[in-house]
Amino acid sequence: MIDVMIISFNEALNLPYCLQAIGGWTNRVFVIDSGSTDGTQQIARSMGAQLVEHPWAGYAGQKNWALSHLPLESDWTLILDADEVITAELRQRLEAIASRPVHEVVENGFFINRLTYFLGRPIHHCGYFPNYNMRFFKRGRGRYEDRQVHEHIIIPDPVGYIRQVMIHDDRRGLEHYVAKHNRYSTLEAREIFRTMTAKGEDTDPTNLPAETQVRRWLKRHVMPLIPGAGMWRFCYMYFARLGVLDGAVGFRFSVFISQWDSLVALKLRDLRRSAGEQAELAQDVPGGLARPEGSDVPVREAIPGPADGGQVTQMRPEPSPWTFGEKAGRALWLVIGRPLFRTSFHNWHRYRTTVLRLFGARIGKRVAIRATADVEVPWMLHIEDDATIGDHAILYCLGPIRIGRRSIVSQYAYLCAGTHDYADHTFNLIRAPVTIGNDVWIGADAFIGPGVTVGDLTVVGARSSAYNHLEPRKVYVGNPAKPIKERILQ
Repeated sequence: MIDVMIISFNEALNLPYCLQAIGGWTNRVFVIDSGSTDGTQQIARSMGAQLVEHPWAGYAGQKNWALSHLPLESDWTLILDADEVITAELRQRLEAIASRPVHEVVENGFFINRLTYFLGRPIHHCGYFPNYNMRFFKRGRGRYEDRQVHEHIIIPDPVGYIRQVMIHDDRRGLEHYVAKHNRYSTLEAREIFRTMTAKGEDTDPTNLPAETQVRRWLKRHVMPLIPGAGMWRFCYMYFARLGVLDGAVGFRFSVFISQWDSLVALKLRDLRRSAGEQAELAQDVPGGLARPEGSDVPVREAIPGPADGGQVTQMRPEPSPWTFGEKAGRALWLVIGRPLFRTSFHNWHRYRTTVLRLFGARIGKRVAIRATADVEVPWMLHIEDDATIGDHAILYCLGPIRIGRRSIVSQYAYLCAGTHDYADHTFNLIRAPVTIGNDVWIGADAFIGPGVTVGDLTVVGARSSAYNHLEPRKVYVGNPAKPIKERILQ
């Protein structure tokens, strides 16, 4: 029989497909979850998997913990990502191997071929297919290398290859893929930097697949030296590896993955620059980075983190959560749109709404918005008919802000649709929508926090602060805002 291990975090859209494909023919299915909040845990339980909750320990650390602590009892272990699906042909092959006495199978593990989908289409070229991953091995024979991302499980020889494919298709959409791209590229740059600064010693295991060893060598020794890493990656994928044969999706996929190499190269350059500044500071300050006794020389202490093998003790904000297109749009708004918006007479409401529409805002009819109002990201803004926005109001729409019909946002009020994950050392941006219902009055200098919905006909008093949803037809005051009475219209 076969035991299955799946690492998960907010995989509600993917997990049902993964579990359905392994149901009925495997022994035990373990879903190791690190605090999902989207229903992943409930799905795992309802579909017969054994849910194991464990705080996130990193990609390799989480899997190694599971391999060491789960009560695996079958002779064979299958490791899957939640966005992977076992096909019928692959199932037959795995069952055929597992049905034999384990001592009669020479191989300690098997690399499984994986077919990636992008924008709903399979990628048969671009260097992504065939794509063999070690996922099926004898119990207790494998352990993941200590690496922050793109970790490989190390299996003693001999090993085999299974040509039947499993499907890799993340159903969470391109926005999630882009965010993961950004996060993974940060980890990859840190990993390359760590190996580059390991006193010239290669720290990779010796029995990695040859292709993996070559790729890592190029990233360590060639990527830091050549300009346009993303351009070279595109040429390799689209031309050398025949991505052109995948049609339009092959072109788009090659462009997308080439951006990954560009991000890694830029972040690696930034890490090397920061390390150089630290080295210069250590030389300039007597005693290195420690402050000499009695000295008033300011010292910037190094922050330990994954790049230097220590524990993260301070925030390390991610370089930018915005795509290139979003950055370009915000730059145009800052340089062109906002000056046009603000340099207008106080009663030119139609003119200002036209400017906002040109930059993607959805503005209804007869909307009055003052020239001194501050709109951060106009294409995230939706204002319905007859609404009013007062002087110096701040619409901080890092996430969507919707203002209902006939609602009033008074002077200096602050609608904040963005915050950060304080529990994550990368301080990830959270775009939490703010929704203002119909016929609402937001008083002067009031604050409406991320993710808050204000119900219809509600009043939020001057200088009040709302951090939770406000019910309809009530008057709220205070910090935090609390209801004091019903709103009754005469």
